[in-house]
Amino acid sequence: MLKIKNIDAFFGKIQVLRRVSLHVGGGEIASLIGANGAGKTTLLNVISGLHPTPNGSRIFMDTETRGWKPEKIVARGLIQVPETDKVFNPLTIMENLELGAYPRHQDRATLHQEIETIFHLFPILRERKEQPAGTLSGGERQMLGLGKALMGRPKLLMLDEPSLGLAPTIVSEIFRIIQSLNGRGTTILLVEQNAKEALRISHRAYVLDTGRIVLTGTGEELLGNEEVKRAFLGKDYRGKWER
Repeated sequence: MLKIKNIDAFFGKIQVLRRVSLHVGGGEIASLIGANGAGKTTLLNVISGLHPTPNGSRIFMDTETRGWKPEKIVARGLIQVPETDKVFNPLTIMENLELGAYPRHQDRATLHQEIETIFHLFPILRERKEQPAGTLSGGERQMLGLGKALMGRPKLLMLDEPSLGLAPTIVSEIFRIIQSLNGRGTTILLVEQNAKEALRISHRAYVLDTGRIVLTGTGEELLGNEEVKRAFLGKDYRGKWER
């Protein structure tokens, strides 16, 4: 569904991605793990059209999207839930969900049917539907961010650190929801610091280190990989990989 090949990216003269290639198959959960500063968010922003890249290709559903504006990429069905600023704080839950469906311009009856589907997935949002998003807890904001993205009917959903800063019980619920969305047919590219949980639910995964893909395999394979254990599942990580 998504093929990224030989992507470089820069902030000014500083290179943050180096010849990155990966792919995500339809129906998969693919995870991208790595230390802070490895370039994970930058890669998602390149895919979303938010960050320019001087070379390489990004093919979504057999179409090259390099040079496309973000709104055109969203309309094609590739939607990102960012790490921060995932909701519009002054607006209510209902208004946020309605804006999530804006690119599709459907009628009000269909819109509210789909909002009901989101409320079924996230009952707490129904209870607080007239509440401003800025007053929600971290877990509730994450659910609203997911709900708003789902209103766009994504074919591929990119999630940037969905468990960041959440209590352990809420983290478990977020990962359960991600698996449930995938079970309903949504393809997911997951960027996540909680490597153990990410790999546990992933069909395939990539390790990004200082802008390079250094390991790839199934989630199960990387869970058992000694380098991954030292780097992310233990206490010895120093940001160095043998090459």
